[in-house]
Amino acid sequence: MNKERNPWLKQIQKDEQMLDSYDIGETIEGLARKLDKKPSEILKLNSNENFFMPINLLRSLLREVIEDSDPRIYPRDEYDELKEALGRYVHVSPEQIVIGTGSDQMIDLVSRALLRPGDEALSIEPTFSIYERSVKIQQAIYTPIPLREDFSLDVDKMLASATPKTKLLFLCSPNNPTANQFKLEEIQCLVEEFRGLVAIDEAYVEFAEHSIVKIINEYENLIILRTFSKAFGIASLRVGYAVSNTYLASTLADKFQMPYTVSSIGLRMGLKLLDKIEVIKAVIKELKSERSRLISRLNKIDGVTAFNSDTNFVLISLKKSSNEVCESLLRKGIIVRNTGSILNLKDCIRVSIAPSIMMDAFIAMLREALGENDG
Repeated sequence: MNKERNPWLKQIQKDEQMLDSYDIGETIEGLARKLDKKPSEILKLNSNENFFMPINLLRSLLREVIEDSDPRIYPRDEYDELKEALGRYVHVSPEQIVIGTGSDQMIDLVSRALLRPGDEALSIEPTFSIYERSVKIQQAIYTPIPLREDFSLDVDKMLASATPKTKLLFLCSPNNPTANQFKLEEIQCLVEEFRGLVAIDEAYVEFAEHSIVKIINEYENLIILRTFSKAFGIASLRVGYAVSNTYLASTLADKFQMPYTVSSIGLRMGLKLLDKIEVIKAVIKELKSERSRLISRLNKIDGVTAFNSDTNFVLISLKKSSNEVCESLLRKGIIVRNTGSILNLKDCIRVSIAPSIMMDAFIAMLREALGENDG
């Protein structure tokens, strides 16, 4: 390709140097081929997916949705129907809701609406990497403020780091990868004192104790991002939503968002699952029970510290190299997330919480990777 004839290529090459790729890790099929195993023999615990959702129920609902759908027609009424159902679910007006392709698209949408080259955005460290990526794509400056060693917010430092150019603050609560939910009063303080827009990512909120949505109508500068990928178990269908005041919601949806971002299949599945909310609650209860059991078992293993969790994953600190442990687990057909250094912790991994039979296998293989016998 002739670079002189394509000056746009130089711009892309310059800009892409500022961006990191999102590492999805090993895939089930890819690892199965490497190990000469069946895909069903691979244990995937690296992406915080919800394996507690009954797969037969999801497939049954999906068949109903497909039978009722006409793929030749753009989705229209489905958006309004899902907004109505979500309004009842989170106790807000449907006009306060924006629906998009997972919460990732909501992050991108907020960044595009708020940020211009040279603007600034704040977040925390460590946290979900997509915030930084979305900010940098807008050629804005991303400033992460480290959490305290106990994973709590340094509210004073965050507010002191804001400048007149700081337009946006991303806060993941419960946070990925530390798995803790921040105090309601601390988040409220940030919303009250910060002069820009505060975007609270509540992707894991159904597994936690509270939601900031209860104060959504008190603040104009607050937007809450959520997803159907975690508690509702439809990660592959990519359905997410945002909750804010009616002006911001309508402006984002009508002026900044492209039309028809979510398929009618995804929208209809969201509706079906909201009609099955008692099933969702039962799934969450089962997951929380297994979460407690898993953390307790992990903390009985020498050289392992499992932190409390308000999510569907657990952060684990190891006394052995996380690289070595992850490689050992991969050879056994188990995929976990190697998070490496987290604040003052050197070797950490992140593990999705799954039904007990899967957690039993993980515990046994982790003990082997650490050179211990199961006990």
